[in-house]
Amino acid sequence: MNCPRCAGLAVSDYSTDQQASLSSSFHGWRCVNCGMISDDVIRENQLTALALMKRRRQGLPRSPDRAQILSLRRCVPRSG
Repeated sequence: MNCPRCAGLAVSDYSTDQQASLSSSFHGWRCVNCGMISDDVIRENQLTALALMKRRRQGLPRSPDRAQILSLRRCVPRSG
């Protein structure tokens, strides 16, 4: 996969937080060039933020609807 930020090589990344009281794990993509980390949660938050910014520019209420988020999804590269 190519990194959406720098078009470098993005590799599958899996890590576990051993210091947390509850062990948590992360599976996503990490760019070997710029270090950008991406997973489903990060991508969903970015899409929601894009939809919110678009609505603010149009003078619409703050809460984006699901259809608007899905339409932005086509513009963002998917991992995997």
